[in-house]
Parts: sequence; structure tokens; C-alpha cells
Amino acid sequence: MFYDFYLNRPAGKLARIQAKRLIPALAGPALKGLPQNPKVLEIGVGRGNFAEYLKNIGANYTGIEANKHLCDILNEHGFNVINSQIPPFPQEIEKGTFDLVVMCHIFEHFMDYKEALKVLSEIFEILKVGGRLLLFHPDYLDWGVDYFDGDYSHSLILTRKRVDDLVSDSGFKIIHRDSFRSFFHGFKPFSWLLSKFMNFLSGKPKIAFKLNLLTICEKQ
Repeated sequence: MFYDFYLNRPAGKLARIQAKRLIPALAGPALKGLPQNPKVLEIGVGRGNFAEYLKNIGANYTGIEANKHLCDILNEHGFNVINSQIPPFPQEIEKGTFDLVVMCHIFEHFMDYKEALKVLSEIFEILKVGGRLLLFHPDYLDWGVDYFDGDYSHSLILTRKRVDDLVSDSGFKIIHRDSFRSFFHGFKPFSWLLSKFMNFLSGKPKIAFKLNLLTICEKQ
């Protein structure tokens, strides 16, 4: 089963700290100005860290997760998660009804730019006018060989310009951009030095400190 290793590998201390500090920093700019209890779709729920955050702030949450075991566990804990791979989107997902769609470390798993454009087109259709798309993904120019070596299912090369062009050609307006190394934000020179230092100490790349890009765009 795709990503079964998540079932038996507990999140490490760094991963738990990252989830606690990073998710609010990613979600904040996307949620600003949306309805008080927004209708949110997350594509690729994983262990449910983003799902838990969104549920706690009162979002009307739906998730899509490719791994059936993870999906079952999340549903047992009260989350509304559909077991499916995209594209295409499940029939349960109604068009023109969502305030926000979230994809964290999912975009890079699509096969090529054609599949990416198809997914973006379908996301555009399920969003309300004024609805938003949050994309968070590795920066290929910083990750280098670790982009593919770190995960065999990484297929679509993503850089700042490529993502800007993909979302713009899909009809979205970009309203916010940012970048993070792990949960570090606002200290970009420091986090760059820290990533280099961690790599030096370990003797091998630490992908936790590689650069990841945030793009938030809006359906006009």
C-alpha cells in the first residue's frame, strides 16, 4: 500500500515540533479573510496534523487520502476522509463549494505538468469564487538530487517560477508567497546556515532543513 511506512514509523521529535509550529504559519495567510468556519478540502492527509489543526479552528473539513489504512484511522478519530487517488476527484466532492484547498507535499507527486494542470483545473472548479489554494512543496533548485532520492514518488519538478506559471495558467491569482526550512520562518539566512551545519555534522543531507516553498492563490 502506498506510504504504508507511516503506519509503523512514529513521528520523531523534530517532526512533532515542525507540525506544531509550521502548520499555523502556513494556514494563517490562507485563512485570513475567509468565512469564520471555512469549508476546507485537504488533498493528502497523511497522519492528520493539518486536519487536526483545521478541525480545532472550526473548519468544515474534508480530506482525500490515498492510503486506505491511514484513511480508516482518521475516520475512526472523527475526520471526514475519502480514500482515493487523484486525478480524478471523487464524486463526493461538490463543485463550487470549498473555501480552501490544501496540498502540502503532494504537488511534487504528480507524474508531469499535464497531470498537474488537470489537477489544478479540477481544484479551480471545486472552489468558490474567492476560494483559495494552498501549495507547499520542495524547491527542486535547493533539494537537488535529494528531491528524487528522498522519495521515489517525487516526479514533478517544482521551482518558484514553474509553480507560478502553472497556477497562473490555470486561472488563479497568486496572493501570497513564502519559503521555509523546517519550521524556521523570518530568519532565512540563519536557517540556511543551520541547514548547512546540520549536513556537515551528519555527513549526509538533512532533508528536514531543505527549502520548501509556500504559494497561496485565489480563484477570481
